[in-house]
Amino acid sequence: MPPVNRTNKPLRFKERSSKPMIFPLQPDNISSAYTKSKRRRVNGKSVIILIILIIAAILCAYMALYKNALAIMVNGETVGCIKDMKTTEDELNALILAKLKESAGNNLEITDTITLKPVNSLFRNVSKNTEQVISDVCSTVKYKQEATTILVEGKEMAIVSNVESAREVLQTILDKYVCPAGTSEPQFAVKINTGTTFVDSDEVSSVDEAVALLNTTKTVEREHTVVKDESFGGIASMAGMTESELLAANPSITNETKTNLQIGQKIKTISTVPTLAIRTFKVTTQTQEIPYQTVTQENNSQPSSYSRVRQEGKNGKKEVTTKTPFINGEQAGDPVTSENIIEKPVNKIVEIGTYVPRSTSSSTEDDDSSSESDE
Repeated sequence: MPPVNRTNKPLRFKERSSKPMIFPLQPDNISSAYTKSKRRRVNGKSVIILIILIIAAILCAYMALYKNALAIMVNGETVGCIKDMKTTEDELNALILAKLKESAGNNLEITDTITLKPVNSLFRNVSKNTEQVISDVCSTVKYKQEATTILVEGKEMAIVSNVESAREVLQTILDKYVCPAGTSEPQFAVKINTGTTFVDSDEVSSVDEAVALLNTTKTVEREHTVVKDESFGGIASMAGMTESELLAANPSITNETKTNLQIGQKIKTISTVPTLAIRTFKVTTQTQEIPYQTVTQENNSQPSSYSRVRQEGKNGKKEVTTKTPFINGEQAGDPVTSENIIEKPVNKIVEIGTYVPRSTSSSTEDDDSSSESDE
């Protein structure tokens, strides 16, 4: 604070003395110079550190902003990153489309948006294997593909990738079908066609999934009429039931009476049948003889009393096949018979005489008539 004047007298300051001071100021001067030098050194280090920090910040910013990789994005979400900076979006979409066609095997159209975004690889998992990243994208992306529909009586029942898959589905169902006892040659008894459609990839079923969709079953109760030579066990087998199950379905029949079935007796059967009606055939084959025929040959040089067997006859053989159709184990339609000739019959050939000699009376009458005409 400035000095306070309490005497109201003017303040006077002493003039600087020209006499040397008893205690020189050299030590103070030395300390001040040292301090200034130290400050200069500290300030120099600070500047160097600041410069280093600035350079480091610039390098970090450069590294953070430098784009040295490409992020593959599906609908704005990053799926993977690749180092190949030369790849274009058109090339990438073409590669993914080709990869999807390899697995789908059909024409298809990608519905998701696939884009490329230049990014810095510093804090990203960048793959050197572009094929692997493309495979990851293929498993993520959604697309519509040309597919084959399986139509049952005009109704769409399943969608598979192609016609070959549809055939495999139908054949698998027939292969798994257990034919009723005594029948064979399963085939579908309903009209099944295929069509073409474009659907999302997740709507296409695999072969196993389509088989599960089509190979459903239902329970059917029927009334069976006993015919000649039928047994209780045979009826149960034909219905796909055990004897115990058939007894449970028919309380009026016991273990003792099941062996004495009467022709025309009604028995209730319960069968599990496929929803898709399947036709089978009960095939019976018999070998039958083909009778030979007798053929006559005339010989005008032998009298009518002449007869001779020139070739013995021999019966032939034929195989007669009867196919009775069944649908889901129940007869449906009349039997169809076909024949296959195993051995042709050999005709019996008989030679007979046809010569008739002229009689003597006829010759005399001819002579008399000729004499009268001469006269």
